[in-house]
Amino acid sequence: MDINKTQIEAVFSKYTESDRMPHAVLIEGSTSDARRYATQYLSRIAVCSCSTRPCDTCKNCTKALLGGHSDIYTAKTAGKTNSINIESIRDLIKDASIKPNEADTKVFILHDVDTSMSEIVQNAFLKVLEEPPQRTLFILTAKSSSRMLSTILSRVQVISLKNDDTVSEETQELAKNIVEGILSLSEVKLLYATNKLSTRPLFKEVLGVVSEYLRLALNISVGAKSDNEYAVAIAKKLTKSKIIGLIEITSKAIIRADRNVNMNLLCTWLCGEYRRISWLR
Repeated sequence: MDINKTQIEAVFSKYTESDRMPHAVLIEGSTSDARRYATQYLSRIAVCSCSTRPCDTCKNCTKALLGGHSDIYTAKTAGKTNSINIESIRDLIKDASIKPNEADTKVFILHDVDTSMSEIVQNAFLKVLEEPPQRTLFILTAKSSSRMLSTILSRVQVISLKNDDTVSEETQELAKNIVEGILSLSEVKLLYATNKLSTRPLFKEVLGVVSEYLRLALNISVGAKSDNEYAVAIAKKLTKSKIIGLIEITSKAIIRADRNVNMNLLCTWLCGEYRRISWLR
């Protein structure tokens, strides 16, 4: 599977150009391969010993590329479900208290935490996020952060990767119009925006982008940071429960679009549901 490495590396450029590295990052979205590449790339930034990071030539980068760096630890999984258990988290917390061996930073990687970590395990992991040891970086990956505890999300920097498919400017513009309609006091603006989703493929593509904005807004509502102005606007105006409701309705609408329903009726229904949720007191 091809991975847009240039796009992923651009996402982390702010870390390569400064010494400001968060103590914990959650990488969500895109494909499993893309998330793993992003994890490996960020790990090399953290352990690289050169001024331009990652150089991919120094001793630390070379060991990281070969998967044999002593300061990069991956949480172990067990069972058919590849779950991360309490014992693995306890080992991780114990190891985090020990200073790095070779690099300036110790890296701990936890893959697919939205499915591999139960609520009990997430609460156990929360302890180390609340008081993170110095010179440590925790990198988590997830298909979607929506299944993570809000207490976890409030203590990590959430980074959302885009799918490999390029979203057209038209799709982005239509999605932004819908968000503006949801936040507007006028129902006409939202009705006009949703009625533009004339075909089934366009409907699903635009709502996919709307869903991304809403999920980013949900992360912001529990303490995460984002530069997306539309997600920020949603989080400022709507409560967490309303955002969750909008995410659920958006998912239902995408499912209904696959059932060969009348598109005009579906758009009208979606507009009404968006207004109902956003106007709730």
